[in-house]
Amino acid sequence: MLQKERQRRKLSKYFIAQHSGLSPQMIAYVENGERNPTLETVLRIAEAMNVDFEEIMKRARRELSKPAK
Repeated sequence: MLQKERQRRKLSKYFIAQHSGLSPQMIAYVENGERNPTLETVLRIAEAMNVDFEEIMKRARRELSKPAK
């Protein structure tokens, strides 16, 4: 979900890393589901992308409620 939003906004992992204080590798881990981010990490990414945290949570909830393919 975060990766789609980042790409939709035409932002690079490096931009998000620079503006969130996280490493580009951490951004990639979170986007690829290789890490379970803390609330603080998600907030920092959301702020770097200028996305409302509540909107991210709503979208994540919708994604999780979709039937498996």
